[in-house]
Amino acid sequence: TAVSNRRLTGDPDSTAELVERFSRDAYAEVRLRAAKDSRLSAASAVRLLDDPDEKVRRTAARQPRLPGRVVVQLLRDADIAEEAARHPGLPIDVMRQMVQRLQPCTSAPLEPR
Repeated sequence: TAVSNRRLTGDPDSTAELVERFSRDAYAEVRLRAAKDSRLSAASAVRLLDDPDEKVRRTAARQPRLPGRVVVQLLRDADIAEEAARHPGLPIDVMRQMVQRLQPCTSAPLEPR
């Protein structure tokens, strides 16, 4: 396939610039590899959240460089909310609010440790 003829991300010799270029590739498999790469910029990760391919969008939602405010917005997207809820960049105060909403009304609020 055309994808196998390309130098895909994940290769330690590839550059951040190459990862950025792959994030705009015509082939979803190449964009998916770029979305998985830790060298992908935050701006490109945000752009890939609107990718036509669902796997690319879901992978971009797990990208560690996504800004916290974007992760919070993703909680409102039914298709990606689960990935957003697991994201390490989710602000702690938002996590506390989520946990409090899941607890019965009779329980005490969570206290910071």
